[in-house]
Amino acid sequence: MIDIFYLIVGTLILLLVMYDFFFTTLSGSGSAFITRFLSLISYRILQVGVKLIGRRVFALSGMIVNLIVLSGWVVLVWIGLFMLFSYTPEAIVNDNGKIANATERIYFTGYTLSTLGLGNFKPVSPFYEILTSCFSFFGFVFFTTSMTYLVSVSSAVIHKRSLALSIRNLGNSPEEIVNNLLEKDTSFCYQKFSVLQEMIDRHTVNHQAYPVLHYYGNADISSSFNLHLASLDEAISKLLSSLQAQKFHNELMPLRSSLTHFLKHMQQNYPQTIKQFNISQDNLPEIGEMSVEFPENHIKLYERRKILGGLLRNENFVWEDVYSN
Repeated sequence: MIDIFYLIVGTLILLLVMYDFFFTTLSGSGSAFITRFLSLISYRILQVGVKLIGRRVFALSGMIVNLIVLSGWVVLVWIGLFMLFSYTPEAIVNDNGKIANATERIYFTGYTLSTLGLGNFKPVSPFYEILTSCFSFFGFVFFTTSMTYLVSVSSAVIHKRSLALSIRNLGNSPEEIVNNLLEKDTSFCYQKFSVLQEMIDRHTVNHQAYPVLHYYGNADISSSFNLHLASLDEAISKLLSSLQAQKFHNELMPLRSSLTHFLKHMQQNYPQTIKQFNISQDNLPEIGEMSVEFPENHIKLYERRKILGGLLRNENFVWEDVYSN
């Protein structure tokens, strides 16, 4: 009965973790449930670290998230394969033909997955010989695919920081962004709106493909994406409600639409971390009624501020930090 338990549970674990791994790394459509769970654990650890040490913990966010996710995959595959080897313990023997004990099967499982092929233990049944060969090959695919995935994530992180710096170059607060744009030539503003829209759309696509981006924080305030995103969205709200900026209204609509799409994506896919805070306590400045009409899928200002407030709190900010300058 115990042997059947090892077979069923081991097979189930391997199927689940392999699906999660290949869906997360190869689909480009997000992450599966195991990766989401491990990423959420990483987020909780980071939040505890920020409370104990301060926001400099965010400098380690990428390393913490990646290590927890990769370690989770490795440990689960290791456990699942060990349980399969434990279904028929006498099928794994050492050089002298002695049956491997539990510790030795764990060791054999580890060097099979790492493709070391030491040879001091070996399978002696056709089924386990094929199984060992398959998972030796899987170990090679696992590590090469993981590295490729992490390189893609690193590229997306760099783009995210570049976007944050591009917004910061417009100004350090919503008022500063508004004033700087009103002083600039209209052709410069139109070009800037177009570039920002393209960068935000690309970041949204990256976010959909690599959800771990959500858990990457930044210790450096100057390149904090969430902080500058809130400043940009507030500045656009001010511009759209200002008759003085009426010349920008039509050109701002595509950029506003891209921001709306990103905020909706965050609201729908990260409800555990983007909590709907009561922004009435944040003493935010009032913004008048928009002087342009929006499409039906537009998010109202109050709802936008709730989502952005959740993003700010993810990086240990409050709305006062947005308007502090």
